[in-house]
Amino acid sequence: MKSTIISEIMVRDHGKIVKLLIDFEKSIGQNEQTMMKAFNAFLWELEKHFFTEEKAIFIAYEPEDENEGYAMIPELIKEHEEIFDRLKVMKKSVKKKKVFDFQGFKELLKKHKDFEDEKVYPKFDQELDEEEKRIIIHRINEIYLSDSGLSGIMVKCSECGKRLGILQGYYHHKFGKRWLLCKKCYDKIEEKN
Repeated sequence: MKSTIISEIMVRDHGKIVKLLIDFEKSIGQNEQTMMKAFNAFLWELEKHFFTEEKAIFIAYEPEDENEGYAMIPELIKEHEEIFDRLKVMKKSVKKKKVFDFQGFKELLKKHKDFEDEKVYPKFDQELDEEEKRIIIHRINEIYLSDSGLSGIMVKCSECGKRLGILQGYYHHKFGKRWLLCKKCYDKIEEKN
């Protein structure tokens, strides 16, 4: 029987993120400094989590069912982008002391988390062999042990050379893991196919 270590680690990480989200929720309505401190703690853990998924786990995943697997990963990355887009709006709202849709954000994040917990991580545990899991766990540990190292990472789009943030970029199934693409270039390739 294959181990479930990916699920265990990532579900535990989700628990940490949910706790920080609750802390942020409790801070809503307090002074800006308290809210921003709680918001930034939540954001930092979420950024690390998404980075871990996209750069340590998704890269290593070679699905048994390529149609399903290669459709799932870009969809998850798009959800990550949507979550970050909402967080940008939320951050601006906090700074300007405006109302924001916290409940809508919380529901989106819960839906994303539940899908990963129930479908994605178990799929990785089932389809990855023990050596692949060992490599992923090693990468996860490197990321979480060296938080400060994330800021120095610079990635460029393989097609146009545009600088990408640490949580941006797509791997197109036609080109494999060697080509990291910005959204615009990824979409162009999709339109051609």
